[in-house]
Amino acid sequence: MKSETTTALKIITTLSIVYLASNFYRSSIAVIAPNMMDEIGLSHEQLGIVGGIFFIAFAFFQVPVGIFLDRYGPRKTICGLMLIAVIGSSGFAIASDFLELAAARFLIGVGCAPVLMGSLVIISRWLSAERFAFYASLIVGMGGLGNILATTPTAWLTDLIGWRDVFWIASLMTAMSIIFGYLIIKDAPKGHAFHNREVESMKETIGGVLKIIKYRQFQYIFAINLVIYGTIMAIVGLWGGNYLRDIYGLDLAERGNILFWMTIAVIGGNFFYGYLDGIFRARKHLVAAAAVTTIILLIILALLPVVRVWQISTVLILFSFFGSYGVVIMSHGRSIFPEKLLGRGIATLNTAVFLGVFLLQSMGGFIIGQFVKSDGTASIDAYRVFYFSLAAIVAIALIIYSRSEESKKAKNKAPETA
Repeated sequence: MKSETTTALKIITTLSIVYLASNFYRSSIAVIAPNMMDEIGLSHEQLGIVGGIFFIAFAFFQVPVGIFLDRYGPRKTICGLMLIAVIGSSGFAIASDFLELAAARFLIGVGCAPVLMGSLVIISRWLSAERFAFYASLIVGMGGLGNILATTPTAWLTDLIGWRDVFWIASLMTAMSIIFGYLIIKDAPKGHAFHNREVESMKETIGGVLKIIKYRQFQYIFAINLVIYGTIMAIVGLWGGNYLRDIYGLDLAERGNILFWMTIAVIGGNFFYGYLDGIFRARKHLVAAAAVTTIILLIILALLPVVRVWQISTVLILFSFFGSYGVVIMSHGRSIFPEKLLGRGIATLNTAVFLGVFLLQSMGGFIIGQFVKSDGTASIDAYRVFYFSLAAIVAIALIIYSRSEESKKAKNKAPETA
């Protein structure tokens, strides 16, 4: 145990530092969104696309990432692609219109695409399978410091030097994390099957992906994975800032403070569910309880009149905490794939996470854009419809996921070869 603890500390610390940069980019525009809209003249629909295109790039690149992870290993895949994120962040800092912002954020999404999945592959190979969800929650939680940096610190820096210089600083810090990660990350322990793998032909590689997609258990898990993080990021990562400005009249610093505590709650939720996954064997029951709680909180948000700031903040923080159960789903998903398909399996499953963020953030832009007033803000009815829509989507996904089997049963039916 002592040996694994030492190994886990080294691996998780290193991966969390790299993952921190990816998390910052995911949430970085929520607190500065109104400032960007005012400076560049973005509409609500355009902001939704700029926010979501990071995730569509992330989603579409997951299958190639899975192939790269299985063929070249996590070290080269993570560090190589993260260089694209540096280019994208620099481009975002100098963008002057909607198309340039969208293109730059797309590049950031491509560059950040392998970080979490590569990290999960590494801990699968180096650390015990029984504690996979716990170790994954540590990476997600510690890497969540990037989300924290995207709230109050970003608001403070934006007031001080402007949002463009914030992204120049982010570019530099990302480059430094790449160098650090490349020096420390190792693909697998000595003697691991990865080092003796036979390189598949491209036909066999693609065949493995197709088998994964056709696997029924994968499809059920994919459905719920499509909405968990997407629901959180639709609010915490983008529209929460506008909601607090439009309905409660909060300024940049005030919005940043509330988003800060919401982000802390997301991190806490990941630790909470990672711990519970190690206690309860019935993952489906845990996921169902978390999803139902999320639905209830979304309905409360939709029904609430304008209340005191501390009251709405409390509901938003509770939503952020109890809605962060994605680590349980990834643990469920990881358990159904054999070693040969591990990289492709979890990366293809992860496509749902970021495709969902793009769809739900963009949906928010479309819905809220229908209720814009003459002063450019949206009415409370816009956010009511938005929250009700999110609740309905989570409910549908939960019904589909309920058809899945528990991990031990599903594992015996997993596709074994490509």
